[in-house]
Amino acid sequence: MDKVKLFQRMPGFVKTIIASARGYQLKSLRSSNRNEYLEDIRKKDSWSKEQIHNFQKQKLKETLEYALKYVPYYREMWKSIHLNFPTKDPLDINNWPILEKDSIRDNLELFISDEVKKNELTHMPTSGTSGKPMNFWLSQYTLSYWYAMYEHRIKVWNGVSEKDRWANIGGQLICAIDQKKPPFWTWNIGMKQLYLSSYHITPENIPFYIEALKKYKIAYLLGYVSSIYNLANEGLKQGLNLPKFKVVITNAEPLYAHQKEVIEKAFSCKAIETFSACEFSFGSNQNLEGKMYIWPEAGFVEVLDESGNIKPSGKGQLIISGFLNKAMPLIRYKLGDSATINTGQTGSLNYDYFEEITGRTDDMVVTSDGKFVGRLDPVFKSNIKIKESQIIQEDYSKFTVRIVPDQGFTDKDTESIVQRLRDRVGKEAEVNFEILDQIPRGPNGKFKAVISKIKSPQT
Repeated sequence: MDKVKLFQRMPGFVKTIIASARGYQLKSLRSSNRNEYLEDIRKKDSWSKEQIHNFQKQKLKETLEYALKYVPYYREMWKSIHLNFPTKDPLDINNWPILEKDSIRDNLELFISDEVKKNELTHMPTSGTSGKPMNFWLSQYTLSYWYAMYEHRIKVWNGVSEKDRWANIGGQLICAIDQKKPPFWTWNIGMKQLYLSSYHITPENIPFYIEALKKYKIAYLLGYVSSIYNLANEGLKQGLNLPKFKVVITNAEPLYAHQKEVIEKAFSCKAIETFSACEFSFGSNQNLEGKMYIWPEAGFVEVLDESGNIKPSGKGQLIISGFLNKAMPLIRYKLGDSATINTGQTGSLNYDYFEEITGRTDDMVVTSDGKFVGRLDPVFKSNIKIKESQIIQEDYSKFTVRIVPDQGFTDKDTESIVQRLRDRVGKEAEVNFEILDQIPRGPNGKFKAVISKIKSPQT
């Protein structure tokens, strides 16, 4: 029996002990030099546009110099470039090519700095929303500084702090998918966090979720847009006495206007959106005035427009050069999302901001018992040997998984995908596979990682 299934079978008080121990561990990992980093981050709120521009210019130069000196992939890349273009300046970001995800997947070890020991880094596996499994390695500094930015920009800007009790609706499998009775949550003492399963939010279970939020005196709610919206919408429909929060913070999915309106009405507070990357190479979030400010310390953000030009502002695919993670720096990395960047100043702060985020949006899966399941990318988060993947819901309990296999893909990988998908959509799900050379693209050259042919719950 694997650790996840063992955890699911444990009584509630044991889950609390385990979750709390992990919470204290994560808190320690993320909070070294916290006060120093917070002070460094806070002062930038009063910076002028010129100060921010000069800071980013200097950080970009330092990142390029470091990558050339210590990262094998970039050293070899520039040796090759200089064979044909000997006068090209590697310290000019405009001379760097776009970094595709496949280049990282195929050369992972070459992206790790000579200066670090791999066994001292934190491993971050992810599929992202592209259905392409990826692996990243993060330094202690990266994690600590990132979560200091998170604390100040996402929490302090929006009126909450680490002293507040909070709830997180996410994709961790804390309960078996076929569990019918509460609790559908686990209390984490170490982080003052009530972790709520996103896989059990049905009309019948909504009252249990609402009562848990009240019982644990939750001050603010964070999590998947789709899950929070369903909780809010169904709570209003049922006429439940919903809790009032200081703020609702959404992540992982776009927050649409109709969802924002329902969430704010249900919980009597502002709903703010966040947008960042698992690679820890850029971050952004709204504050209470509604501007999606980009974090200048995290990285340098550009856009690739339809004509193939890379620019610091305008509309296009996001190209990221991360500043924080010297252990595995990503330079001109094509993220896989699209947005419109504004480098002007119209809000209360002088940071650049996203006018619009037009990245990939996936459908939600609807199960026969009325559950809405979003964010199925964890199905591929193990080190499964695939290049691309796509999940298609054909019917309530029938799924097609399209796979572009990588070298070393075996039947065990297939079995793992089936099991992980059933853990999230139901144990009786029929799962079929299509092995392809490439996932079919749309007119924009992209594809959805999840497609559902079901538009409403079965009645």
